[in-house]
Amino acid sequence: MKKIAIVQRTITPYRRDFYIPFRERLLKRDISFLLLYGQPSRGDLLKNDSIDLEWAVKVPSKIFEIGHSELYWQSILPYLKEVDLVIVEQASKLLVNYVLLLQNWLGIRKLAFWGHGKNFQEASANPVGEWIKRQVSTHVHWWFAYTEMSMRVVREMGFPQERITLVQNAVDTHFLSQSLLELKPVEITKVREELNLYSQNVGIYVGGLYSEKRIPFLLEALQLIRHQIPDFEMIFIGGGMDACLIEQAAAQYPWIHFVGTKFDHEKVPYYAISKLFLMPGLVGLGVLDTFALETPLVTTDLPIHSPEIEYLQNGINGVMVENPNNLQIYANRVVELLRNPAEYNQLVENCRKSHEKYTIENMVENFANGVEQALLV
Repeated sequence: MKKIAIVQRTITPYRRDFYIPFRERLLKRDISFLLLYGQPSRGDLLKNDSIDLEWAVKVPSKIFEIGHSELYWQSILPYLKEVDLVIVEQASKLLVNYVLLLQNWLGIRKLAFWGHGKNFQEASANPVGEWIKRQVSTHVHWWFAYTEMSMRVVREMGFPQERITLVQNAVDTHFLSQSLLELKPVEITKVREELNLYSQNVGIYVGGLYSEKRIPFLLEALQLIRHQIPDFEMIFIGGGMDACLIEQAAAQYPWIHFVGTKFDHEKVPYYAISKLFLMPGLVGLGVLDTFALETPLVTTDLPIHSPEIEYLQNGINGVMVENPNNLQIYANRVVELLRNPAEYNQLVENCRKSHEKYTIENMVENFANGVEQALLV
């Protein structure tokens, strides 16, 4: 039986729904799977999105803080003795990756990268780290690229197309859409009463609260929206370094509601009472939740979006405002959607269709096929 390992800094809740069926799929193909992960950093703890898996192996980690950067050492090498292929995050800050690159070069075991291809948040990216990443990214055995955008980046580095697997990164959102269907009116009423919220014009934000999400921009835009739609209300769900900004706004304005961090089924009732998902900053996998929960996304055309932004089709299953720094244009677009039922309902219908296309099942199948090919070559 062949054996592979995936190494992660930490395990996030949304990845659990990938790893469990992925493990089962590999076993059916006579491939053993070892998942190794470490302790969360200070930043990870602020996001409150790290979990443990009982069948995975948590290894000792050392985290070195250098200025605003962090370097990680994970003591995984003793666990890799019988591993044929190890898959790691494409990250220059993971020190063990350089040992694994050497082992790959010496023919000890195959190494694959899994990632975006580059850091799309260039303004916050460490230029030295990105330079190192470009130098080493073509010296692995295989590549697992998040999306077609990621695959293009890797290919443009000079890595051969035939050794790139397009994963089509996704999360399991079926349970979200099912939860929405099964949601009882009494549950919706309860959430509305808890928030003292009775308007139909409601926006929602769900995700990390940090600088790339442009929380100050969003809070200013909300004021403009509220000015045009007097009963507009906004719900925030999430955690992070900018949570204090939301707390201050909620304390000042009773129509802004901050409910903290919610996972899985917990967040469904809040989506159910919301019409639009407002995230003018960095968008990643959260776009899939907007499809599953039929809450169209309104974002802006920024160069920092994660590759999953490819899933959004402007004017079809969501909206991307062209001028990313114009508050009034962003606010006006939100107001237009809230006042135009025909356009809004068409976006909702196309969200349903997109939900059927980007599934965790497809991602598991793509990844498992790639693993088989990487082991054979």
